[in-house]
Amino acid sequence: MDMETEKKFFVYVDYREDDGRPFYVGKGVGGRVKKTKRNPLHTKIKNKHGMVRKIMFETLSEQEAFDKEVELIQELKTHKDFNEGGANFTLGGDGTVGYKFTDEQREACKKKWENPEFKERMSELQKKSWENQDKKERLRESKRKNWEDPEFKEKMSEIYKKTWSDPGLRKKLSEQQQKVWEDPELLKKHSEVVKDSLKNPEIKEKHRESIRKSWENPDHKMKKIRNDPEYKRKQSEANKKKWEDPEYREKMKKIVKERWEDPEYREKITKIRKETWEDPDHKKKTRESIKKAHEKRTPEQKKESIKKAWETRRLKKLQKEVESST
Repeated sequence: MDMETEKKFFVYVDYREDDGRPFYVGKGVGGRVKKTKRNPLHTKIKNKHGMVRKIMFETLSEQEAFDKEVELIQELKTHKDFNEGGANFTLGGDGTVGYKFTDEQREACKKKWENPEFKERMSELQKKSWENQDKKERLRESKRKNWEDPEFKEKMSEIYKKTWSDPGLRKKLSEQQQKVWEDPELLKKHSEVVKDSLKNPEIKEKHRESIRKSWENPDHKMKKIRNDPEYKRKQSEANKKKWEDPEYREKMKKIVKERWEDPEYREKITKIRKETWEDPDHKKKTRESIKKAHEKRTPEQKKESIKKAWETRRLKKLQKEVESST
């Protein structure tokens, strides 16, 4: 095999020298195949276990080389998210940080991902990898350990600061996110995933505990923001504008009505409210808050509030009478 032939594209696999396990699939041209430096994870594995590189495929078509790379990464499970000790950061066919693409290569990658069959295949492979609970837990544990490391946190904080300090990039990312969330199918999928995960009592409790701990921190960013008078004023104005829109009001009324027609939801909310009101501190704070809000109202607003309260009580009484008579 002529490794110096610049016209040829090679697909190779890096194996651990000590146990023969594959850990990286790459694509290169000529001299690049000889170079062993790839990414930090690749270097770490290579230094610990040693490395043997084998060329698995060669072709004059770059697209064929990309396709073979994608195929081998999935077959040998060398992507890091498979949790099989791999060091590939992408699913192949598009390279990773530090690789400069030509316009033709970018166009080829774009066309490939526009193919519904290819997207579906990639999606299925990712789903299968996440169906393994042990792998998911190992990955979560690895991420937790990373974020417990002060140096790692500091490094990531600096990266985020540099990224978000560019107004043009911020605007671009914001527009991209808006376009993504405008897709009703994606919203539906996301909602279903969240609902399914929260059906698991352990995950639900972990999520609650995480939120509690974050809010117990006096330096919590959102705490500072929410206590800022300017932020409160802006939020108040934004909410007023929302509720002035008849369509939004009607939509929210419909949602609330549908929820309260569900006996399980009503029972759940009633239980939560009872437990909350059994807390003397909460009861005291709420009464003080209501009292302050009432003091700020004009005499006309107070009359209107009392009128609405009595109308609500009458309506509830009538509803109970109807329910008891049926």
